[in-house]
Amino acid sequence: MRFWTSRRRRARAVGPLRASLAACTGEGLAAEIVGACFGNAVLTAWAVELGASPLLLGVLWGLPYFGQVFQLPALRLTSHLGRKRAAVLTHTLGRQVTLPIAVLPFVDVSVDAKRALVVGLFAASSLLAVLGHNAWLAWMGELVPARMRGSYFGRRTAVCTIVATLASLLIASTLDAGRHRGSLGVALAILMIARSLAGAVTTVLMLRQHDPTTPTVAPCVRDFARPFADRGFRVLLTYRAAWGIATGIAASLSAIYMLRALGLGFMGVALYSAGVAALRVVTTPLWGRTLDRTGGRRVLVACSFGAAMCSLAWVFATQGSAWLIGVDAVVSGLLLGGQELAVFTLPLAAAPSARRPLYAAASVMVGGVAYGGASVAAGALADSIPLRAVLVAAVGWRLLAALVATGVDDAAGPARAGERVERA
Repeated sequence: MRFWTSRRRRARAVGPLRASLAACTGEGLAAEIVGACFGNAVLTAWAVELGASPLLLGVLWGLPYFGQVFQLPALRLTSHLGRKRAAVLTHTLGRQVTLPIAVLPFVDVSVDAKRALVVGLFAASSLLAVLGHNAWLAWMGELVPARMRGSYFGRRTAVCTIVATLASLLIASTLDAGRHRGSLGVALAILMIARSLAGAVTTVLMLRQHDPTTPTVAPCVRDFARPFADRGFRVLLTYRAAWGIATGIAASLSAIYMLRALGLGFMGVALYSAGVAALRVVTTPLWGRTLDRTGGRRVLVACSFGAAMCSLAWVFATQGSAWLIGVDAVVSGLLLGGQELAVFTLPLAAAPSARRPLYAAASVMVGGVAYGGASVAAGALADSIPLRAVLVAAVGWRLLAALVATGVDDAAGPARAGERVERA
């Protein structure tokens, strides 16, 4: 009798979980469209439309990551409103606040005013996204069982990557068509409206997901030092900082490099991303299963070293050898899915259940601030030093991050096997 009772209980638990995971996957697909409609290609197009400098472009690219400094204060909002309510509210606002940007190509105001509005609304959207992501990470840490995090998020990332790839190609063709016809502003306005509509879909799908009743612990000021005081977790934070600097240096200038130095259009930028994404679709689920079997450290080390070495292709690429960028796209597509999965799951495995939002917030904050600072610095230096020298610096920082990854402990913080209950 006890056996059948336990089976019924498990069946009742599996039903809501399965429906929630399906809705979570659908929300991820719509969120990729939201991100693509104000992604790197679109930000670059706004910079072209408004005559922005490389420094302003670096600021725009760095804004979402500078906002990560609010990760720890966001814990108060998450604990006050609850994981699901905070995630839904902040993501909804963040994905709708940029809609007024759509009118800029049609109003007669100064270019400086338009730039200020783009930066201001994008900054507001980025801050709200930070607040929402903190709550979402805590929510997913409780919703998705530890035994299946790698495999589920591997599959989710794969299908989301397909949508992101298709969206980026469609957006790039729209931007190129708008630029060639002298109506780039119209194309940008359409994309802002599409972002708003996709954001509304994500709200509906988030509301359909289950919210576990596991309580959250409202942090006090001294709690903010916990992740940094954890000796094992500090190594992961160091890795996040080094990798954030490396990617921030390269990301803010990669589109400019492809447009100016290599003579590629927006479609060339999109095709690079599409090549990386197509391979990630295949490899990310494999990395997810590998991560569940072997742990995150081995995956992180292998993928970090490989990605660091292949990024040398950017240093040697010229207009006559732009194919080297294609080589980097292939290798990155094979490795970056595993690297991102490891970076995502290691803080979840390392944190006590009640303190998971705190540890996850510290990890995202360190990586984001490092990325944002490097992005702005690279944009400021773009006009004074060769782009190739900046790309060499990015390779060096990636290699440093890969070396740091060798010291990451899978069991940093609590034990990896199971969810340890934090001692009082």
